[in-house]
Amino acid sequence: MPASNTAAVLLAAGGSSRFGEPKQLLDWKGRPLIAHIADTAWAAGLEPVVVVIGAEADRMTPALRGHPVQLVRNYRWREGISTSINLGISVLPQETDSAIFLQVDQPLLTRRLLQALATRRAETGAEVVVPTWQEQRGSPVLFGRALFPELARLTGDTGGRALFETYRDRLVTLPVDDPLQLADVDTPDRYETLRASATASPETILGPVRAVICDMDGVLWRGETPLPGLHDFFALLTQHHIRYMLVTNNASRTPSQYVEKLARFGIDVTLDHVLNAALAAADYLKAHADPGAWVYPVGEIGVREALLNRGFRLSAGESAEHVVVGWAPSLTWQTLAAAARLIQRGAQFIVTNPDRSFPAEDGLVPGAGAQLAFLQAATGVPPIVAGKPEPILYEQAIARMEAAPHETLVIGDRLDTDILGGLRMGLSTVMLFSGIQGPEDLPKSPIHPDLVFDDLATLVTAWRSVKGD
Repeated sequence: MPASNTAAVLLAAGGSSRFGEPKQLLDWKGRPLIAHIADTAWAAGLEPVVVVIGAEADRMTPALRGHPVQLVRNYRWREGISTSINLGISVLPQETDSAIFLQVDQPLLTRRLLQALATRRAETGAEVVVPTWQEQRGSPVLFGRALFPELARLTGDTGGRALFETYRDRLVTLPVDDPLQLADVDTPDRYETLRASATASPETILGPVRAVICDMDGVLWRGETPLPGLHDFFALLTQHHIRYMLVTNNASRTPSQYVEKLARFGIDVTLDHVLNAALAAADYLKAHADPGAWVYPVGEIGVREALLNRGFRLSAGESAEHVVVGWAPSLTWQTLAAAARLIQRGAQFIVTNPDRSFPAEDGLVPGAGAQLAFLQAATGVPPIVAGKPEPILYEQAIARMEAAPHETLVIGDRLDTDILGGLRMGLSTVMLFSGIQGPEDLPKSPIHPDLVFDDLATLVTAWRSVKGD
């Protein structure tokens, strides 16, 4: 997962005169190409995502409405690409350590490649990171902050490649294993060829899987009702020796309660297979707090037990060094008021998860994110988030399974937590429509899972087909 101070600058101001129509607005999986590239950069965890537009700007703006990007208009785009680079550099925050410059016409660019560029920079300290295929350099290119002044001085139609030779001793390459990731849409025929190869198949996503991070509420059950495919799912995992962790942002229950619930459904799992956001928060605190520190818990037994098991002392609200907030159906105003006072006095603010709603059997009800919103509005203090989509819970799940990211699959029912968290960790993702969100939510979201299925049963059917069962 890339550092949060790596930005993306999408250069999308050109006129596409040789192509015959604006490349930025070509259809790509039901979205304009400019939106597809911007969403890929955002899903990779790059922040901010700056999109520089120029030609046909009035048509580009609606295509990006609702997407988490910073849109800037280059009125001098006809003077060359340097003007877009200059403009993109000028709006980056002071804390930006590096920026990846993307072209708008590389539709098969992946979030994993973008994350790999940022990781390569972190590992080597290089000021330029260039992807290569068989030693031939391509785009996108990462530049470190030390070269931002040089980029800002470029003129005419000169791009960042002009710096390669000057700074060759500060340049590293990143070989890619698929040249299509670097391919651009230079002709209409090329566009059709790339579009034909763009669809992820169950074989490519499910075939390499050796470990699974699976959500529970809305995937395995809804309330007290098991969902279709539950037994077949666990039978498939057992038959093919696929490791798994059952994870949830719901911190109101203990792992043993989840084990007992699955047992009622006829599924036998151990405590080692269950990880909730309360455990993730307690483990994070154990690694960063003094032993035996006082903690004020805002939550049910899941939060309290996780903290006690890690050696923390629970406060009644008069004083505490830390406040840990989890979903609490029995929450009172007095509890929130005590938490707000402690946070205002300097207590560390940790929340198990940001889920704004929770899927009860009779519909959606307020989740931990609603409590988080109350406390953040009251205190002005942003919390540390242990659960999805932040990396803490995913990192702990992968470590427990001793799995590699490239062989790990995330299964979830929520785009903004399950799927986004998986994407930003560089994991493959499957979205099920059996819980929080449905097919109607996909076109409106910048978050795009690798595969989608109606429910667990349809996923298992496709997976068994891949396995040849």
